[in-house]
Amino acid sequence: MNDEQSPDLTKKRDPEDYYKLSRSQLFNHFDTENKKSKPDHKIMDFITKRLWSWLYYYLRSRFLPNHAYPAYVSPDTGVYTLEKNGGPEVDYISIAIVADWATDTNESIQIAQKMDDHHPDYTIHMGDTYYVGAPHEIENNFIKPGSPWVRGNTGSFGLLGNHEMYAQGIAFFDNLLPTLGIKNKGTGIYEGQKTGFFCLENDHWRILGLDTGYHSIGKIPVVELIFPPDCHFDPILMQWLEDTVHLNDPADKKGILIITHHQYITAFKTETEYMKPAAQLAQLIGKDRPVVWLWGHEHKFSTFEKAQVGDGITAYGRCIGHGGMPVELNSKSFQINENTKGASKLVMVDTRPKPGTEKYPLGYNGYAIIKIQGSALSIEYYDTRNLLLTERWTVDLNGVITGTAFPDPDFKVTTKDNKPWSRMVG
Repeated sequence: MNDEQSPDLTKKRDPEDYYKLSRSQLFNHFDTENKKSKPDHKIMDFITKRLWSWLYYYLRSRFLPNHAYPAYVSPDTGVYTLEKNGGPEVDYISIAIVADWATDTNESIQIAQKMDDHHPDYTIHMGDTYYVGAPHEIENNFIKPGSPWVRGNTGSFGLLGNHEMYAQGIAFFDNLLPTLGIKNKGTGIYEGQKTGFFCLENDHWRILGLDTGYHSIGKIPVVELIFPPDCHFDPILMQWLEDTVHLNDPADKKGILIITHHQYITAFKTETEYMKPAAQLAQLIGKDRPVVWLWGHEHKFSTFEKAQVGDGITAYGRCIGHGGMPVELNSKSFQINENTKGASKLVMVDTRPKPGTEKYPLGYNGYAIIKIQGSALSIEYYDTRNLLLTERWTVDLNGVITGTAFPDPDFKVTTKDNKPWSRMVG
C-alpha cells in the first residue's frame, strides 16, 4: 500500500454510485461533481455549488486540447528488463494486473489488498479511473497517503482508459505517471513512467503495455456519432514499437503478451470491437504470429479462443475489466450478440452471482497474476476469494507459443456451447 499505511476505509464511494454507468462524458462529469456534494444529495446544493463547475469541466474536456502526447527521451527507452525482487523462496517474476479498478470503493480496496498478498515484483493498472480521471480521483485511488494502489517491489505502471481521457488525460500524465515507473534500488523511490506505454521483457517474452485510451474520445459530439473513435495507437507509440522495441524484426522470436485497455473483439451487446490497434500491430508482426492479449473496458471476466479478424493480428484474448466496477450480471453487456466477431470465439464468461446480491445480481471482482520463469509464462485469474483459472505458456526458439489451461475444480462456470477449456489456448 502507499507509504506503508493502511488504506483509508472512510468516505468511500458506494458500488451503487456506479450502477448503469454511462460512457457519456457529459454524465460522467455530472457524476464527478455530484459526488462532491455528498452525503446530502440536495439538488439545491448541486445547483448552487456544482452546476457551473460541471459545465466548465465538461466543455473544457470537449473543446480544449488533450494533454500533449509524450515520448520517451534518452536514456529512458521505456524498455525494461524483467527483474525479480522477492525473497529466495520465489523463483519467478510476478506481475499483478487489474483493469477498471480505480473506483475508490471498499471493493477496489479489497482487490488491492489481495494483489498485495502476492508481493508482486510489478503492478499494472490497465486504465479507467472513475468517473473522469480528475485530479482528486487520481489522488484518492493512487497517490495520497493511505490510497489503496499497490506498487510492485520492482516497478508499477499504468495505462490510459477512456475515463481518464474524459478529463483530457491531464491528471493521468501530470499527477499519476510521475509516481509510477521503476523503483530505484538505492532510494526506494519510483522514478516515474514517462508516457502511456512501456515494455517489460526477458530473453524469451516481451510484455507490451500499449495505449488505446488516448484516441478513444472524440471532441465533437455529432462527428463522434458518425465517425466513432477507433482507439488507434498514436504515431509516437508506433514509432517506438518499430525503432526502439524493433517489433518488426523478423529475427525476433520472443513470445508476446499485449496489454491494453480496450478490446480487440467482443461477444456482447452494447460493446464495441476495436480493430484498428490489431491492424496496426499486424503491420509490424504480420497477421499469423499468435500473441496473448489482455484487455479491460468491459466490466467482466471472459476468455476467447484464438482469433484473427480482418487486417488484425492473431490473438488469444482475455477480458479482465472486473477490477473495481460493479459486475452487473443483468445488464445488456452480458447478453451475447451473435453478430460480433467474437461471439463464435467466446469460451467463457464468469456469471457467478455474489452471495447477498440477489436483489440486484452482481458478479465477482477480480485480478490476474502473471508469472514468468525463463521461457515459461503463466497467468492466474483470481476473484476476491479464490484462484479460478490458470493458463500456462511456453515459447520455443522459433517463437512458437504453446499453451495449456487449468480451471480450478471449484470454479463453477459453464463454457459457451460446452467448449473444452483447451479451446482457450489451442
